[in-house]
Amino acid sequence: MDAIRARTVPERLEEWRQLNEAGAIMEEEAVRRRHPDYSDREVFLALVVTRYGEELAHQVWPDSEGIEP
Repeated sequence: MDAIRARTVPERLEEWRQLNEAGAIMEEEAVRRRHPDYSDREVFLALVVTRYGEELAHQVWPDSEGIEP
């Protein structure tokens, strides 16, 4: 905890940004491994379904119907 406390707020925010970016990349890679035939659009839609749920995804992106996350 001392190491975290010693960092400045901008340093901590940058670390948080990097961790979020790494998580998003891993999430996308997982979808691509499960569905190697998906186009970039289908990968995006699978991520939307995973993050926001089917109901909202289908309301906002009707072409997400039938997309497996």
